[in-house]
Amino acid sequence: MPGWNREVNQTTIDGVPVIWAEAPGPIRATLMFRVGRVDERLPWSGITHLVEHLALFQLGPRQTYEFNGAVTSNRTMFYATGQPADIVAFMAHVTAALSGLPFDRLDSEKSVLLAEASSRPVSPADLMFNLRFGARGNGLYRYKEFGLYHLTQPWVAAWAARGFSRENAVLWMSAPPPADLHLALPAGQRMPEVPAIPIELRLPAYVKAPVGGAGVSMLAPRSTPLAMASGIASDRLLKRLRYDKGIAYSVGGGYFPIDSMQAHVSLWTDAQPGHAATVLNDTVQSVYAMGTAGPSAEELAEQAGNFERSLERDEAVLAWLDRTAVRILNGEPAQHPDELRAEMQAVTPATARDAMAQAVRSAIYVGPGDVPSPPAIPAYVAPNPPPVQGEPHPHVQSRLWRHPPVLLVGGDGVTLTINADDKITVYFESCEAMLQYGDGGILLVGADGAELPVNPDEWLGGPLVVQQIVQRLPATLALPLPGETTVTAIKVPPPKARGGLAIAGIPIDRWIGLFVFVAVAVALLGFAIYGSRTSLGSTPPLVSLVVWAALGYRLLRRFRF
Repeated sequence: MPGWNREVNQTTIDGVPVIWAEAPGPIRATLMFRVGRVDERLPWSGITHLVEHLALFQLGPRQTYEFNGAVTSNRTMFYATGQPADIVAFMAHVTAALSGLPFDRLDSEKSVLLAEASSRPVSPADLMFNLRFGARGNGLYRYKEFGLYHLTQPWVAAWAARGFSRENAVLWMSAPPPADLHLALPAGQRMPEVPAIPIELRLPAYVKAPVGGAGVSMLAPRSTPLAMASGIASDRLLKRLRYDKGIAYSVGGGYFPIDSMQAHVSLWTDAQPGHAATVLNDTVQSVYAMGTAGPSAEELAEQAGNFERSLERDEAVLAWLDRTAVRILNGEPAQHPDELRAEMQAVTPATARDAMAQAVRSAIYVGPGDVPSPPAIPAYVAPNPPPVQGEPHPHVQSRLWRHPPVLLVGGDGVTLTINADDKITVYFESCEAMLQYGDGGILLVGADGAELPVNPDEWLGGPLVVQQIVQRLPATLALPLPGETTVTAIKVPPPKARGGLAIAGIPIDRWIGLFVFVAVAVALLGFAIYGSRTSLGSTPPLVSLVVWAALGYRLLRRFRF
């Protein structure tokens, strides 16, 4: 921006780091904490969002200044825009509220957040994170905020004390801090980083999903060459799809540092009806070309020039302040814009190519259900751990299958075998949550995202089976959902359609087979009785009866009588 010397000032107020640089207009201020969704676990997900809502509630819907709050993957922010007195008042309220949340509003704010969630669909980014990270960390975005169903006051208060301390905070402002600004936060500790650990997958891979466009998710080491290569790949894809072909409107995603070592790179594109396959294939070609041929020197120079020009915009100082605050929260050294510019100017086509090549090897491509896999890209295969060894529980209608489904419950987990090729296993040690429904059923969610429903109506001794599983899991994993019912895991096959006559719903060929079996059995019985009196025959009659009975049992099972 004109007048900004590209320097960021830093001070400390009440033990909280404060950074600032002057910008035109009203003061913008953001108090952020190093706590977010990745710090939660599935049973109490949503707890950070709940704290954020409670902290802002007493400000009401109207103030003379703008304010709000937000929770991202690894931080929570409270921000306001106004005059110096407004900022002082806002920060005083937020810090006081975080030290003493209005718990009389606990149930009401839970309801508000559940209503908010009901209108928020699962985004492509949520889906891609879940496919890569399962039911932990960034993968949590695909799930409901289950903590809102059962969290109690002590639990929420403890989370607020842990995540919202002065050691875990930083404030940035677009003006020097007012002399009467105070940040009365309790003492605590910096939240440790949660490393982004992907589940074990064979990649690259392609996933069909209920989406309207197509995209790609990649994971690779953080670097300036990767960030620049990603931006150029996005620019190329937008030009091809929107300006050359006219079949898409925008390309979203980008380069996102996901922890101190790794970055998530994504491209997501909408698509006109009937053009999703073209959009997907162009996406594949865009990232593949970047990882094989790399960008041109001119494209890299343009990226560096765009960054230099962005520093002249009025909002540049705000973006840089936010970036600097995030680095401080993450324990990274602050960076001067000139340092980043020098890094960008040092990137070569080869270093950008190599960075993207590493990312492409981890690619997960996503497209609509009617779009086949791109050439040379295999289908996504979810993790498939070996089945447990345990007690088998048959399906209540197992006679309908030649190889019926079975539920195995062992000392270390549960395996649901639907058929020879479709098995779901959740080990107790990697179980993230156990949803308990009003009909007595449960759903186990594994760390890899596997979901294993146990509906007591589907298995012989179902209620006892559920009880055995519940007893083997910690109570902290239980999520009571009394208003919901367990899904049906097994699709029962309809009776096979057969031509010809049927008696009592049984095809005539089965009746004929039964008649022949009975006739031979009666003849053998007579032979056994007569032969035992006259000593006819060389084979003992009772042995014949036993062999026929065994064969008959198999035949009856085969014909499902």
